[in-house]
Amino acid sequence: MTIRQRLTFRFTGLVSSILLLAFVSIYTFCWYFISSDFYRRLDQRVSMVGDILVRHGLHKSLIQQVSHSGKGQRPNQKLIIFDNQNRVVLETNKGLSLIIPESVITTLRQDERVDFRQEGYYLSGSRFTTAARQLIVVASDENTYGDAFLRRLLWALLGLLLLIVGMTAFSGWFFAGDSLRPMQQINQVVNAIFPHNQDERLRINEEDDEINRLSRTINRLLDRVGESFQLQRLFVANVSHELKNPLTQISSQLEVSLLNQRDSDSYRRTIRSVLEDVGKLATLTHELLQLSKINQDVASDLLTDTVRIDELVWDVRDQVMGLNPHYVVSVELGVLPDEADQLTIQGNKPLLETALKNLTENACKFSDDGRALLRMQLGQALTRIQIENAGQPIAADDLPYIFEPFYRSRRTTEVRGYGVGLSLVRRIVQLHGGQIGVMSTINQPTIFTIDLPRS
Repeated sequence: MTIRQRLTFRFTGLVSSILLLAFVSIYTFCWYFISSDFYRRLDQRVSMVGDILVRHGLHKSLIQQVSHSGKGQRPNQKLIIFDNQNRVVLETNKGLSLIIPESVITTLRQDERVDFRQEGYYLSGSRFTTAARQLIVVASDENTYGDAFLRRLLWALLGLLLLIVGMTAFSGWFFAGDSLRPMQQINQVVNAIFPHNQDERLRINEEDDEINRLSRTINRLLDRVGESFQLQRLFVANVSHELKNPLTQISSQLEVSLLNQRDSDSYRRTIRSVLEDVGKLATLTHELLQLSKINQDVASDLLTDTVRIDELVWDVRDQVMGLNPHYVVSVELGVLPDEADQLTIQGNKPLLETALKNLTENACKFSDDGRALLRMQLGQALTRIQIENAGQPIAADDLPYIFEPFYRSRRTTEVRGYGVGLSLVRRIVQLHGGQIGVMSTINQPTIFTIDLPRS
């Protein structure tokens, strides 16, 4: 069942229930008023007869006269009087057969007055006590006009209910369709976006309603999906390129070696070159494995070390300077606390060392003079580590993507690497509950900032 159908049924059911309750209340009130008024008139006739019985005794002619007098005279009215032995002592309109059950007479002897219905007739009875005996007087009649009015009212209310329910169902179907039309348009647009119109977005109106908020959410989702597709294409393209080059070189070198008989030195050079290419593949595979293993699911198993940040910074400095004699790494520790425990954080030392080493090595690699600065600042809740160099700034178009796997700008293609390092750094920092950012502008140093929580 569609949403439109459900809304129509619920709206129609709600309105129908309210109308049914109102119409039942109206009919019940009219029935009660008409019945009560008719019983009141019957009771007046019974009271008049009872007054005659008390004052004049069983005066049949006078009772007959009272029974057939008044505006309420109708051919089906009847009057019955019972004595102590429940025998009929007086009955008018004998052509009309109406049997009063013994149970009703017994009830009348216990109660002074009883109103009831029998065989379509309204009956009202009362008990009167004379000097000689106790008499039961029962008056009956058909409420022809009242019952006819109630029947017409019932049919009128039923017809009106059906008419209103039909109009409500039609209106609910129309308004539900009108309200859901933007959803249908959203469905059509989203279906048409992929795979050829990925830049198309949903139209946003000025109204701040649920549809516009949903459209904004979907547009943001489409933006993220588009970025994911773009990064996926970049990832596949770069991985294919990085894997293809060494494999092609290995294949071509081996094929050339097999063409002719060569001396041992030539084979050694070929094997040495093949080993170098295999080493590149091993390095790439290792970085990919590291990248895939680091996620939040294993944080509790990895973050078990107590790491002193100052010692970590000095260790990274020594390691990076040992990679290349032209690299120079300076360290600024800032104001150190009196207690050594304030220099520690909970984490994984090898992973943090890998992250800082990658950033520091990149800083030296892309610096004009091979220099980098490691700066540490201690706050009450965070430990901030900044890696700074004075090289060429990162292009503004590249900044949003530098932490994505295998993304390499034009500048980084000139330097050996696979585009995995910064992505690995970001995952390590996120694993430790921290954040990483970068600032790079013209005529200003490039600064990578890592904020790690101290607890």
